[in-house]
Amino acid sequence: MRDGNEDSEKAGRDGAASRGGTIQAVEFALHILEFIVQAQASVGVSELARQFGTTKSRIYRHLQTLVSAGYLLRDADTERYGISARLMALGQAVGENFELASAARFIARDLRDQLGHAVTVSQREPGGMRVLLLIASRSDIEISVKPGSLLSLHGSAQGKVCLAFGDQLLLPRICDSALEKHTAYTILDPEQLRAEIEMVRRQGWAVAPNETMVGLNALSAPIFDALGSYVGAVTMVDSIQFLGPAPDQEHIAGIKTAAARISANLGYRGQPGGAP
Repeated sequence: MRDGNEDSEKAGRDGAASRGGTIQAVEFALHILEFIVQAQASVGVSELARQFGTTKSRIYRHLQTLVSAGYLLRDADTERYGISARLMALGQAVGENFELASAARFIARDLRDQLGHAVTVSQREPGGMRVLLLIASRSDIEISVKPGSLLSLHGSAQGKVCLAFGDQLLLPRICDSALEKHTAYTILDPEQLRAEIEMVRRQGWAVAPNETMVGLNALSAPIFDALGSYVGAVTMVDSIQFLGPAPDQEHIAGIKTAAARISANLGYRGQPGGAP
């Protein structure tokens, strides 16, 4: 016979196993949902079974759960599954209430506190990179970029990051246009700009010493969203005296870590194509 303590221990183990199985089932259903969202098209049971290396019956059970919850729709004619209006509305609501600046604010402040430089967060607009957020430096002499400023794609660290990791049609378009000269150091030669962007793509960060304004430098890294798409840049800005043309490893590590943390806040969990 077992005493009461043994019965309690078994019940605890069984309960833990049950909760673990439930958690795994939820995680798997979410992986299926993410795959269908990223596919941007309806998906069949067989395709999902191949993708996840499991049985069609297991996939089907999870699909039925997601359909019942209203997050997927099943086409009765094709027997394929796609996202629902409810899921799209939920995504839109999350986006409106969790914009890039909100996701980045505390991380940008941590970076400012760690290294002392002003920190900005910016996103792509048709005319360039719009500064959304500024965390001012602690220096008595303030050197930074005002929120609302629109920076060029070819003449700023933020813009170079966008050309490297954003829409791949942008760089050819920029190179075919007349590049505006901000200072004597702004890159105006298309071949030089292409080489610069390729280097940014390999190393994962960009600088623009004296290119937007003489005496100013910026160090920028890309931010990605839940689908691995480029959405913006986090940037340290300071006098070139304090943020040199060749940043040290502490600064590089700091900006890349901040970008990774902001991306994680936006739901990013993997490596997008071309990211280091």
